[in-house]
Amino acid sequence: MKHWQLNREDSGIVVAVLDRAGESTNALSAEVMAELAQILDQLDLHPPAGLIVRSAKAAGFIAGADIGEFSQLDTPEKGRALVARGWDLFNRLAAVSYPTLALVRGHCLGGGLELALACRYLLAVDEPGTKMALPEVMLGIFPGWGGMLRLPQRVGPAAALDMMLTGKGIDAKRARRMGLADDCVPPRVMEMAARQLLLAKQP
Repeated sequence: MKHWQLNREDSGIVVAVLDRAGESTNALSAEVMAELAQILDQLDLHPPAGLIVRSAKAAGFIAGADIGEFSQLDTPEKGRALVARGWDLFNRLAAVSYPTLALVRGHCLGGGLELALACRYLLAVDEPGTKMALPEVMLGIFPGWGGMLRLPQRVGPAAALDMMLTGKGIDAKRARRMGLADDCVPPRVMEMAARQLLLAKQP
């Protein structure tokens, strides 16, 4: 794959690492999303003990959708297809039989946060660069890949509306207090904490 790396550990956990080729920041381009669908296809055949989704970029987790591709949306049909692609893919991720965890370090914005919300667990890394937000309102659009439904389920309608209508971000500690993150840990223990959280929830 061009943008994702898959590693299956002895514990049975699979780590999917997003490292968008040729870019300093991760964004959810059409290629990135298509490869994620391929990953889910592979894992359907050989389900893991759990799936960790993380970033290889120093700049953060995922900055959101690839805004550069928005210029290609010159018909309503193309716009609807873009929304449906993310909606269907993240619904599929949310419905897998194995536990999933988003390991969020650095910025996690827009579609990136919607991807994290589609995972069963969200582990936030407590450092100054970690920030979660749904800034779509700044572009005059809304979180169309399931975030507008999943965020209220996690944090309640009032807090969710505040995030969606203002676009303001929250740090790791506040995400934990709100219930957006299942836990908030320092960088030195993030790898161990992610695996413990996944495996501790096994039946």
